[in-house]
Amino acid sequence: MSAGDLLLMAGACLYFMASPGPGIFAVVARSLAMGCRRNLGFIGGMVVGDLVLLALAIGGLAAVAQAFEGLFTVLRFAAAGYLIWLGIRTWRAPVTVAEVPPVEGAQLRGFASGLAMTLSNPKTILFYMAFLPAFVDLTRVTATDAALMAGIIVVVLSCVLLAYSLAAARARHLFRSAKALKALNQGAGTLMIGAGVAVAAR
Repeated sequence: MSAGDLLLMAGACLYFMASPGPGIFAVVARSLAMGCRRNLGFIGGMVVGDLVLLALAIGGLAAVAQAFEGLFTVLRFAAAGYLIWLGIRTWRAPVTVAEVPPVEGAQLRGFASGLAMTLSNPKTILFYMAFLPAFVDLTRVTATDAALMAGIIVVVLSCVLLAYSLAAARARHLFRSAKALKALNQGAGTLMIGAGVAVAAR
């Protein structure tokens, strides 16, 4: 792949990955509810999920998706159920102005949830199955090309998700009263439930 091809792919990734969808809504909602640092595991799971889908796309995602259609369906409903459950918990969570201490194992659970979210997100699958092959000939990708593509995806997606997460966390810190935090938690919970319903419906 030429430098121009890589730049074109980076621009396409930025456009597609920054556009709102269930994954973005989930990142924003979780950051509103718990802050950016406690959401890093979820973001990491999403990035790894994209790398898995890239590898499947290079190896023939359409055939893989058809062969493992049942698995993709189970993952979709598992991710949707987790988001809805987390949204309900966030909605009903007691409010404290003080920072909530991190829970042991929360980052690992967040990673697994982010991974499941990405692997079952129709928007992400569509990108690697239909959008990416439109401007990259995946049948002629070398190992070096694959490594460069993976690097672009990691950098672009990480920057996009961290930007959304930091902005949401910043918005949370602007609210100091218990009443405002309660409203923020309910809004974040509604976003997570909505993202879960969107994932299940697709």
